[in-house]
Amino acid sequence: MAGSRRHLLAGSKLTACPLWTGGAHQALRTATLVLLGLALAWYAILLTAEVVRPRPYYDVRRWASVFPLGMTAVACLSTGAAPHVRGLHTLGVVLLWVAVAAWVLTPAAFVVTRVGGGAGPRGGPPPRSPSDLAATPRR
Repeated sequence: MAGSRRHLLAGSKLTACPLWTGGAHQALRTATLVLLGLALAWYAILLTAEVVRPRPYYDVRRWASVFPLGMTAVACLSTGAAPHVRGLHTLGVVLLWVAVAAWVLTPAAFVVTRVGGGAGPRGGPPPRSPSDLAATPRR
């Protein structure tokens, strides 16, 4: 899905370019809006998953959610800058604040979990990464 966000950003920039006219411009605009719709649907899925299954402790996999949230917000802002789709700017700003909050909370959770001795699920130690488990000698 990250590749489609890059294509979405490129499409939004090309849609805003005055050199594209006629059928090619309309096709590009349609493709850009379809990709934006897919990206927004994925944004909703990621956000719902984070709310439904909260992880109050640090988990490196959280960055796999934070990055797409930011990319989708930027894509929405970029597409909203094109003529005739200005309403997307406000949505992009709201999504950007959600992404910024996730970006701030993720390293904060790292600090609390690793430095502050925060607990993992059920009050136990923080979960170990798969690489930590692989490096642990078996008895």
